[in-house]
Amino acid sequence: MADDSRRLLLSRLVALVLVVGVVPGFLAILQAAEDPEIQVGEPAPRTILAQTAIRVVDAEATETARRVASESVQPVEVSIPDAPGATISAVREIFQAAREVRRPQVVVPVEPTESATGPAVTEPPSAQEQQAQLAAMGFGLSADAIAALVAVPTDQLATVEEETVAVARQLARLRISEEELQTVLDDQLRVELALRTFPDDLDEVLADPIVRATLQPTVTVDPDATAAARQRAADEVAEVAMTWTPGEPIIRRGEIVEPLELAALDQQGETGTSPLTLFLKAVAALGLTVLVLLIYLVRMRPHVWASGRRLVLLATLISAYSLLVAATGLLADAAGVAWWYAVPVGVLAILTALLVHPMVGIAMMVPGAVVVLLVAPQTAGPVEVFAATIALVSVPLFQRASSRSELRRSILELFVVYPAIATALVGVFGPDGQLANAALAGLANAVVTGVVVQGALPFLETIFRVPSVTALLDLADRNHPLLRDLERLAPGTYQHSVAVASLCERACREVGANGLLASVAALYHDIGKVHRPHFFIENQVGIDNPHDELEPRMSALIIRRHVEDGVEMATQHRLPPEVVECIGSHHGTMVVTFFYRMAIEQAGGDPSQVDEDEFRYHGHKPRSREAAILLMADCSEAATRSAAQSRGHLDRDEIETMVDGLIQERLDDGQFDETELSLAELRKVQASVVESLVGIYHPRIAYPAAPAGADGKVGARAR
Repeated sequence: MADDSRRLLLSRLVALVLVVGVVPGFLAILQAAEDPEIQVGEPAPRTILAQTAIRVVDAEATETARRVASESVQPVEVSIPDAPGATISAVREIFQAAREVRRPQVVVPVEPTESATGPAVTEPPSAQEQQAQLAAMGFGLSADAIAALVAVPTDQLATVEEETVAVARQLARLRISEEELQTVLDDQLRVELALRTFPDDLDEVLADPIVRATLQPTVTVDPDATAAARQRAADEVAEVAMTWTPGEPIIRRGEIVEPLELAALDQQGETGTSPLTLFLKAVAALGLTVLVLLIYLVRMRPHVWASGRRLVLLATLISAYSLLVAATGLLADAAGVAWWYAVPVGVLAILTALLVHPMVGIAMMVPGAVVVLLVAPQTAGPVEVFAATIALVSVPLFQRASSRSELRRSILELFVVYPAIATALVGVFGPDGQLANAALAGLANAVVTGVVVQGALPFLETIFRVPSVTALLDLADRNHPLLRDLERLAPGTYQHSVAVASLCERACREVGANGLLASVAALYHDIGKVHRPHFFIENQVGIDNPHDELEPRMSALIIRRHVEDGVEMATQHRLPPEVVECIGSHHGTMVVTFFYRMAIEQAGGDPSQVDEDEFRYHGHKPRSREAAILLMADCSEAATRSAAQSRGHLDRDEIETMVDGLIQERLDDGQFDETELSLAELRKVQASVVESLVGIYHPRIAYPAAPAGADGKVGARAR
């Protein structure tokens, strides 16, 4: 059991790696080869035309143009109302200060002398003292200007003041900004001074520095108004953009890709795909798909989840299907998008239905559509609907393909169904004018599906030992080496096996089980008897029973051994595991009753003296409905055949009683505990077995012998 668990775990890991590792890797490599990623600054790998009108805004150029427009707007200036008055006041303040420092100072003695009759009056301050006082007042004048101001005669001071004020007033009327102040002083001041009359050239040494020190800007910049004006100018600049008309080359092969061209390709979805990005997307998509399928199998088809072979088979089918989708992509790139309807989703669904289970085949529409979407995301929509529809339609067409002729008939039906579905989808979803191509693609799809299904089915059946319809039909051929040996070496067993196969097939139809699998398993269930055929009563014709000379324990060992021998032979001939399992469970773990009772009799009737385990079959209990039906049919046919041989015939009541007792005995012994067969189905199987056995062993009319003819021979009995 531990080895089986390890093998199952390994099979699940292999299946997971195939679907989530190998398939995404293959798709990424394929996409990188067909659609390499286009990058700025690299040569274009191919010429790409615009499919529709494309417009790409050059954000950098637009920003530059708007910045230039904004910067070209001059600052918005507003007048400073009190600036002229402040300038004039500053000029007059300087001259007033000059007068103040010239005035004589009155000194009042602290202690008057006898000779002093009043306050003492001194002389005006010296020139140096006047200059020092004016410099301390901080008017911003140079030493030369202060010296010139002090040197102006008092009678000329008013004249110089008025002329200087006039010059300052004239300049203050101008619109002067902070930035323009020095320019105005340099350009306009000299002109204004030249228009005035200053004594002793005081215009240059005195008026000029005073005006320069006092003149203030008359206007200032309004930051809010300036910002608004510049924003309006920027907003008025239209976006700088490049446009391509339909059919115009966006980029030519070998040209260096520019950012705007890459943006245009991105709008059209033709920038190529990074292999790593596609790989990660494929891993995520297929990982989610595997999770969905896992939940479905665990809940709905647990026997598939418990079969490592089937899981690896499913992973192999998905991997091979990815190759077919890639080939379809090459065809669609060359011939047109309508040829995506040649994608052979039916191959995946049909092979899964035939080799695993029809319901699992329908579930394959999920990975079928996902792989198409990964290979060709631009087809999202109609082609994915087509993929899902094909899976849903194909499986029912092949569900009843129980023979090679029916398989071929189902394939022929695809030649009608696939083109019809493809044409209908193109008619509804487009592209326009592609109905003929879609019909041809659907027809090609049917051809590929039929060829691949018929070609791959035998190969997959052999590799994975799957009991598909065709594989079981091959095993049902009586010319199989095992059946020929059985017929030659154990003819009685062979006839018994053929009869049991008929019983199983009819009973399976009653409960919806796989009648072909059960009948094939019945043909092979006793192949182990070819090693010692004469130890089994159906083959003891004209000879003594060899068990008469053996101990019951040894006889039971020989009888039990045919199950193990049969399993070994079936495994060596690579019969499907489902058939091998039926061979190993066709007696379950029942006791070889005849020899067990004989051993008890020889032990004096004391069951405790006999080891029951030595008389039990060492196989296993039936685990499937087909195996359980085989167990019931086998014991019922053997018992009724033995009774009929001794009595000539059996009536219905006797057969019913016998079959009911045999099945009840096995039911009480727990032989059906591991099967999915319900009690109601068990009763249906029992009734079917009884009907079949009644048809074989019912009483017949005894025909009288024909009179001897002229040749003295007796005529043959009518049959």
